[in-house]
Amino acid sequence: MKTAILMTTLVLSFTTPVLASDDHNHEAAVEAAPHGGTLRNAGDHKAEIVIEGDKLKLYVYDKALKPIKMEKAELKGNVQFPKEKSKPIIFKKSGEFYEALVKGISKTHRYDMHVNLEIGSKKTLVDFGIDNI
Repeated sequence: MKTAILMTTLVLSFTTPVLASDDHNHEAAVEAAPHGGTLRNAGDHKAEIVIEGDKLKLYVYDKALKPIKMEKAELKGNVQFPKEKSKPIIFKKSGEFYEALVKGISKTHRYDMHVNLEIGSKKTLVDFGIDNI
């Protein structure tokens, strides 16, 4: 009887953590985004997207989160909402950041956004997988 109870306890103690999974990544951010947005790695750089209503602001930094002076007047990208085709986005330079307007983005809780960065002669793609639950 003691063996049966011990075996049941062992089996339950090993299976409980597996049952607690909910398929979401809840890892803490390694560093805070300077403007309170979503920070992503972008090759040798980092990029932050700040969403205020349907307005987007994109900031580009080096690995130490120091702002990069970007030369391009525009950056191109796209956004894909669930069950819809990808839509193009054009970010226009506005001082130290780039901005764009995407109607309906504030009402959608999950989408993928990609932005093509050109920093000097280097090109890289930033992937913002947004999940605002």
